[in-house]
Amino acid sequence: MKRVTTGLLLGFSLLFLLLYADAFWFFVIVVLTVSFALREYYKITVSQDSGLAFTGTLLGAIVPVAIYVAGPKWFGGYLIFAVFFTFAYCLFTHKELASITNRIGIGVLGIVYIAFPMSHLILLRGLEQGSLWIIFLFLIIIANDTFAYYGGRRFGRHKLSPTVSPNKTVEGAAWGLAGGIIIAIAFQQFFLIKSSLQEIAALSVFIGILGQLSDLFESLIKRSAGVKDSGSILPGHGGALDRIDSLIFTAPCLYYYLIWR
Repeated sequence: MKRVTTGLLLGFSLLFLLLYADAFWFFVIVVLTVSFALREYYKITVSQDSGLAFTGTLLGAIVPVAIYVAGPKWFGGYLIFAVFFTFAYCLFTHKELASITNRIGIGVLGIVYIAFPMSHLILLRGLEQGSLWIIFLFLIIIANDTFAYYGGRRFGRHKLSPTVSPNKTVEGAAWGLAGGIIIAIAFQQFFLIKSSLQEIAALSVFIGILGQLSDLFESLIKRSAGVKDSGSILPGHGGALDRIDSLIFTAPCLYYYLIWR
């Protein structure tokens, strides 16, 4: 019940933000989500270094703010600054030289892996029918998770990635993709009529595969740290990073597909 209740509250809140609230408030939610996700990521990876965790979270939280104000073109320059700042932090605070390379890599990865990709939700919102495309993206991911869970429990036989996520199965993944196609076609018939049925179906498969891989990528990080959930901020769902893991690579890919097609 906790999982269902939390999911419904998040879903209705997202719909309200996308359909009725000003774009500024959606931007605020993205910044907060990125900040919480970064905080959880650094807690998993560098729990003993609160200074690096604070530095990485701060540098990462600036990314969606700057993208909202100035767009994505500046990110390459900002990344150089972030790498420099992380190096400077390690230069003046770390005494164990053997761990510095790992610390710098972990610090910069949080910005590249979480902050920049998730900031593309802000860019998506600004496109024509941007709110509908974000709803489409969320629906495909939710359908994939739901169908994969129940399909895997009923028909799962072959492990998808036993070392990283032992409960996921190939059969469950296939059911997830099928569920995503069904939801995508239904959504297209009512809301995305400017796009063809074939395009939407193919896009749902691509998002489904990428979302499942993104989920495994986050599991890889958690498994390496020996934790089950990234946090406990969302009852029944774990942490913020657990909820956005499937969006990290799908959001930017959908955005670039829409502006390049």
